[in-house]
Amino acid sequence: MDVSLRMLHASKQPAWQRPLVAALQRFLRESPAGPAFFRAVATPAAVSSILKRCYGNPEAVTDELVAAILGPGLEPGAAEVFLSFISYSDGPLAEALLADPALANIPVSVLWGEADPWEKLAWGQSTFGVGTSPSIEEFVPLPGVGHCPQDEAPDVVNPLILDFVRRHSA
Repeated sequence: MDVSLRMLHASKQPAWQRPLVAALQRFLRESPAGPAFFRAVATPAAVSSILKRCYGNPEAVTDELVAAILGPGLEPGAAEVFLSFISYSDGPLAEALLADPALANIPVSVLWGEADPWEKLAWGQSTFGVGTSPSIEEFVPLPGVGHCPQDEAPDVVNPLILDFVRRHSA
């Protein structure tokens, strides 16, 4: 479902930008600025604002949803996890994993929000559409859904996942 933070990956950055991004990521991980940044975004108002920008339907962002997402973010160690997440720059990307011949027989279903403002549908289709990897058996655009299909439209996403699992269960 709608991959995330791909443009922070070193392979997606212009060569001149890589040292700057790496320095910023290191600064956030290793200085008091990182935990301060985390505290600034780990608030109900900030989480709600971010979700309303990336959801296809901002009205789907409820206080209950914000609390459910924010809850784990207030646990001990959450700041370190968040800073590691935004510092992901050189591990494998999904398309590289899908290109691995050893994984060619593992079926993949890709679900993508048509209204994702961060990871555009056209990019998702060209990178993860049927035929881009032997593993990808379907690419399902989700109309009106943004970057977080599992939260925004569980009534649509969950049956798709169940159907996929049923098709591939022994």
